[in-house]
Amino acid sequence: MNKKGLYRIQDPKFNDVYMSLRLIFDLKYETVTKANLLNYLFSDRLEKYPTKQAITKAHDLLYGSKFSSYTYSIGKYQVIELSLIGINEKFVSEPLHQLYVDLLLETLNRPLINEETLREAKKNVSQAIKRQQENPTHYAIFKAFELAGKGQPFGISTQGYLEEIDDITLDDIKAFHQTLLKDAYKEFYVNGDVKTLDMESMRPLSGTSVIQTDIESKKVFEEQTATQSEIVQIYPVTIDPTHRLYYAYLLFLVILGQSPTSYLFRNIREKESLAYSIYASQLIYDGVFYVMTSVNPSQEDYVLKRIADQFTLIRKDSLNLDSAKQYIINKMEGISESPRQSIDFVFRNNRLNLSDSPQELIEAFKKVTEEEVKDVLGHIGSPYTFVYRGVNNEEIA
Repeated sequence: MNKKGLYRIQDPKFNDVYMSLRLIFDLKYETVTKANLLNYLFSDRLEKYPTKQAITKAHDLLYGSKFSSYTYSIGKYQVIELSLIGINEKFVSEPLHQLYVDLLLETLNRPLINEETLREAKKNVSQAIKRQQENPTHYAIFKAFELAGKGQPFGISTQGYLEEIDDITLDDIKAFHQTLLKDAYKEFYVNGDVKTLDMESMRPLSGTSVIQTDIESKKVFEEQTATQSEIVQIYPVTIDPTHRLYYAYLLFLVILGQSPTSYLFRNIREKESLAYSIYASQLIYDGVFYVMTSVNPSQEDYVLKRIADQFTLIRKDSLNLDSAKQYIINKMEGISESPRQSIDFVFRNNRLNLSDSPQELIEAFKKVTEEEVKDVLGHIGSPYTFVYRGVNNEEIA
């Protein structure tokens, strides 16, 4: 399998084989909704199997293989991922591995795209967007990203846009599909006890996918009928995966708000009971991280002050890095126990232009010092703050 764009993780301990075909293309407002519709069409039926019963039977004949499709962003790119998991062919007398590949390529090249399937895709994608918008936490995150990243890839919602769906025609989707087949980068990943596959080379994406998002420091409010306010703060960071402080930065995020002993969790949730949930999360490809929490509307300003206080405390306190390091080490050690995580790790390396192994990352984290963690603070900018403020009906009126 020494072909371009084909990545094999030979791991005989798994009874199953996990395959993932990933399309990578520019993330654009003009195409993101089409990509979501096409993603649904990939997961529906094929020209070769034009009914739901036929596609179900096709998977049943492959000993119950399971197919899934996803779409998400990595910096300035959008990804559509077609994945299949099935038993290893060593347990049967059929060339299952090649049949899995053939089905994935059939899915990529010939999904069933007609008026009926597009109508169903529009209905399901619309419902998915509405469900996200009706969830205050999800809405606040998407809205914060949209506003803070306006005019940049970060500001484009990878779930698509309701107002775009009705105007997309069958010809639009067919043309977009053909464009992806011709122009998208394509990479194929397989994890399991798989020795050879008959495949053509793919078209891999080279170079790093990391971008730097420009974030303006400001505070924006929007009202909702609710008893809680959702707060999202987005912080720009000038530390990318090639920076000398990158591993210190990841440890800083654990200490700030990613573990049960983090500053945000202990001081804002546990000690003062100001929030049921509060956490920090990194967006590795966009050069930002964000803090998310839900609070009583009357305590918004105080909670924002207390969030800012945690950065000061981290700067002043004597930090015990052991628990934060162990938190990350446990995650790294778990990668090899999951076919999906193992593939995602190789995909991550490809996107960051790295070749680290999980063990090499573990050794790098072990070497991080307290001084380096505190130095991270000098590379964090002021946040963009979005408050999805809860008010009652009387207040709105």
